[in-house]
Amino acid sequence: MAREYPPLLIAVIICVLMTVFAATHALLANEGTPPPGPPAPPPTTPAGTPGTPVATGAPVQVASRTFSISVTPSSATAQPGDTVRFTLTVHPEDGFAAPIEVKVTATALGGVYRDNHDLGTISVPYPPLTYEVVAPDLPPLVSTATVDAVVTATGGGTVRTERVQLVIRR
Repeated sequence: MAREYPPLLIAVIICVLMTVFAATHALLANEGTPPPGPPAPPPTTPAGTPGTPVATGAPVQVASRTFSISVTPSSATAQPGDTVRFTLTVHPEDGFAAPIEVKVTATALGGVYRDNHDLGTISVPYPPLTYEVVAPDLPPLVSTATVDAVVTATGGGTVRTERVQLVIRR
């Protein structure tokens, strides 16, 4: 009488065998490739050439040029039709001087209200950027809504965001 094996056991054995065969093939297939050589030396130039750093053995610290932003007020409360003024200030660090593009994305009422604005590009000396918002009217039966906005500033390969909130109450 022939003995029957459970299908799960057969499947596990097949998977193990396939894994062993694949690993063996991968090891044997790499037998013919040459081992990796040493890395190529960096290009050399005569010391003292203008613009060429001279190796001193001391670690070199590179200051990363970046910036941060702040928005005031970070939150405000208004009635429909009121005007609220927000001010964005750019704080350059370590000599940062690239132009910065500013955008605002706002959502409210669970995504029913969406608004995007490109506020333009500012350059050194980065004057404060003001943006006035007129609080929109609320839908019927809604007495309060919160508009969540994200201010995104992009420049010199750096992206900074700041969250702002406007609460609208009847």
